[in-house]
Amino acid sequence: MADASASAQQTTQSFYSWYLKRLSDDKVPLNDNPQQMQQYVTQSLIKSIDKQAKSEDGLDEDYFIKSQDYDDSWLTHIQVTETATKGASAQENVVLGTTQDNSQVLNVTLSKDKDGWKITGVEIVPTEQ
Repeated sequence: MADASASAQQTTQSFYSWYLKRLSDDKVPLNDNPQQMQQYVTQSLIKSIDKQAKSEDGLDEDYFIKSQDYDDSWLTHIQVTETATKGASAQENVVLGTTQDNSQVLNVTLSKDKDGWKITGVEIVPTEQ
């Protein structure tokens, strides 16, 4: 459960731990746990993802992990580092996985409202090969 007093980094860590666990349980968090999603993610981002999912093109990948599937190592290896916080906005780097072969690096943007930090966007960070 999201904590209104948690830092952006704690919120991001908590979200990815919860989200990946739900995926490993064969759940679709956006559909199966909408109330919990709203504790971590802005309503506008949820609506945007839902709109894209229902469009003719649909979604090519899971929005929050930027992949069609997850690696089992991601469940226990979630590293979140704060890159910038300014007022009510923050950016976090998230590394899922343990090795270059199985890891995913993400840039997560958050904003703070009365209920705490919420995710407003996720982008993949290209890795050098």
